[in-house]
Amino acid sequence: MDAHKLQLKIFVDANSARAVELDAFVPVFHHWIKEHVLPELLVDVANYAHVPEGPGVVLIGHGSDYFMDQGEGRLGLLHNRKRAGAPPADRLGDLARRTLHAASLLERDAAFSGKLRFTPNDMIFRINDRLAAPNNDATFAAVGPELEALARRLFAGPFELTRTGSAKELFTVRLTSPVQASLETLLGRVGGPPAA
Repeated sequence: MDAHKLQLKIFVDANSARAVELDAFVPVFHHWIKEHVLPELLVDVANYAHVPEGPGVVLIGHGSDYFMDQGEGRLGLLHNRKRAGAPPADRLGDLARRTLHAASLLERDAAFSGKLRFTPNDMIFRINDRLAAPNNDATFAAVGPELEALARRLFAGPFELTRTGSAKELFTVRLTSPVQASLETLLGRVGGPPAA
């Protein structure tokens, strides 16, 4: 796979999505910038909570952005890798590590008083590059083995990969598993929190 503009979204539990306000993520993300909570350069926060099924609240970084995204009609943490980071063989693992780490920090943040919970057995993977990765069977055949390897590591049990969307949309695959595991468990399976 040549593309490096990758996305991974972990959905928020439906009860949590009703219990938390999007605006509550703004001060949390500002704190992350000020205190260098994530091991990468973060520069700003943008609030698009007023846009229906839109990008929500965005933590803007140099190499990645983190959205509390409302796309697909469901709230979730969307990690958008904008620039090349890890070597090609480690790209998906690094994407998962950073996404799971950020989600676990959000779940534990005192601002949400334990009300925020993710469903890490339901994720969406995208390649944000229609030229390098059109949403078709050929891209799925090329990326499928890497996604299967990632899903085996993450879920350590049964899983399903389902390509979704039309040819006009970004290449998208849903990763699901009937087995529930915590964010920390999944993060441990892909190497733990990123160091840099």
